[in-house]
Amino acid sequence: MIEAPTTNAQWLTAAKDLTDDTTWKQLSETYRLPILKHCANSGLTPAEAEEVVQETFAQLAIQIGKTTEPWEAPSLRAWLTDVVNRHIIDHHKNNTAHRLPEQLQAMVQEWVESQDGGESSHAERAEAESHLWALSLHRARNQFSAQHWQIFDAYAIQGLTSKKVSELFNTSHFNVRLIAHRMKKMVRQTYNQLLKEEIHLP
Repeated sequence: MIEAPTTNAQWLTAAKDLTDDTTWKQLSETYRLPILKHCANSGLTPAEAEEVVQETFAQLAIQIGKTTEPWEAPSLRAWLTDVVNRHIIDHHKNNTAHRLPEQLQAMVQEWVESQDGGESSHAERAEAESHLWALSLHRARNQFSAQHWQIFDAYAIQGLTSKKVSELFNTSHFNVRLIAHRMKKMVRQTYNQLLKEEIHLP
């Protein structure tokens, strides 16, 4: 969920008037930075994040115009989170720089529990999950220091032994394995969080 201050309920009513620049400025000041941070945590560049902000507010204007009942702040935050996450996944899907190599994708798949495909075809679900795996890894990486990521990359992704990695980074075998365990756990947590946010998968 996007972390942001509570929205003033009156703004949501006033925002139906798209010419109310004061209200839309207040909404922008409330949500712009949290959305940018959310995008950065998901591996997007500043330019990509800014594009997501613009696309999201454009959709918000359309949605507020359609809504007849008063929109409560928690509902707005959940809606924004879903919209932003779908834009993030689109960026991962359309930008080859965000895609995981097949070998790494297979590794991440082992770290998380794949969900039942439901009515989606196997191919559609596989493609959707591959983007979620990439997004999960990007978000997990953002939670660790650069050195811990390098240790994890050398041990869990590049396949070096814990002894070799401990020598390269002047740390213990135990610490190498502990960092790998924590990173994999974080990938699982971020993946499960994405599913709880009920993203409409591409």
